[in-house]
Amino acid sequence: MKIATWSVNGVNRRLRYLQHWLRKRQPDVVALQKIRVSCKRRGNFPRKAIEEVGYRVEELLADHELASVAVLVRQGFLQSNGHRELKVRQQGLAGREANGRLLAVDAGRVQAASIYAPYAPCGYSTRDHVRRSIEAKVGWLRCLKQWADQRNARKPMFLCGDFNVTLDGESELDTLNRSPEEREAMNSLLASGFADLYREFHFEGRPGFNSGIPITRPADTRLHLVLGPSSVVPHIKSAWVDLEYRGPIDDLPGEKWAPGAPVIVEIDGDLA
Repeated sequence: MKIATWSVNGVNRRLRYLQHWLRKRQPDVVALQKIRVSCKRRGNFPRKAIEEVGYRVEELLADHELASVAVLVRQGFLQSNGHRELKVRQQGLAGREANGRLLAVDAGRVQAASIYAPYAPCGYSTRDHVRRSIEAKVGWLRCLKQWADQRNARKPMFLCGDFNVTLDGESELDTLNRSPEEREAMNSLLASGFADLYREFHFEGRPGFNSGIPITRPADTRLHLVLGPSSVVPHIKSAWVDLEYRGPIDDLPGEKWAPGAPVIVEIDGDLA
């Protein structure tokens, strides 16, 4: 099984990139974040264009377009598992922007969730804003763990997305994405039976940077993660950041790429 996550920062703006990537890489399960289509513009979501390249899709469109997420599953993968459609299991977290940020589906024999954790809902212009933003994110991540703790143990669950927390390097007080509180919340989630699959495969410390701003500069952070059951770690065949799609593609002249690159993990064996 090949599972991927991509913070596309505008599914319509990156549609040709997305279609090109789906055709070339053929991932089985894809989590998309920051798709930038709100629930008020539901008709703008390019469902047909995604289905045309062989994928089933479920989307969760939020009031705020940045909080909208989607899960794509290759039709051949579904059919090989005796399924034709996706089944939505969860939309949002209760009391936490319930109409966005989390979409979980049954995709054959696995469960997959697309996640976009809050970044700075309280702003970051002052230390007080930063502190309140960290508290908001930590609260959301704790709710995510509580929800994940109730998962169906008979189906492997993968949490994929933009967690807006760096797990590498030293933590820094009062610093968004790398504060001790954010790290503690993420480590608590991992301790409940999940593993950071990229880092487990590249245990020697390869950076794995997958995001950066502006898009013309090299990626310099690792915010986009594929978390899976610890039991799959011995079966990881490969894990990589697809930096080819964080830059110009010869077949797509004039198209702009996203600040984040796809992260892909391939798992061997009959696990999904």
